[in-house]
Amino acid sequence: MTSNSPRTRLFNHVSFCALLLCALSLTLAAENQERGTIVRMRMNDCVAPQHAFMDALSGSRGPTAEQCPEYVLVADKVVYVIAGKSSDQLVPLAETTRFHFKNNEVLIRVDDSNREARFHVREMILRSDWERRQRIEEEAVTAGHHHLENAVVLDARQ
Repeated sequence: MTSNSPRTRLFNHVSFCALLLCALSLTLAAENQERGTIVRMRMNDCVAPQHAFMDALSGSRGPTAEQCPEYVLVADKVVYVIAGKSSDQLVPLAETTRFHFKNNEVLIRVDDSNREARFHVREMILRSDWERRQRIEEEAVTAGHHHLENAVVLDARQ
């Protein structure tokens, strides 16, 4: 078989098309993923998967014995509070991560692992509203701190 034979050219064209399709699918998959930073983590009661949606709507959570991680994921326009399904779903903090949604869950690939970790969405808020809420909380803490300092100074003078 020579390099100019019809079989070789056909094989080269098919190989090129397959490579092009693979590159295109990887590009589309990367575009479907959003970027965000996980800024906070705390342990909270786990929610049974069949009740997660109704519990989120009602604001109540059924008590369980197991503690699951709950993260605050800050994206460009929305801030998500997401909860792991089990206690071993740990994600590094303060790192930019890629995530996407599938079947009402947030999927995050952690440290180039072979699979993605699945999380329930407990809360969603616009980033501008979340930032405003954070500023108000910081001001309240600062005002309380100054109030305590002034009280200590007044108490020391008496």
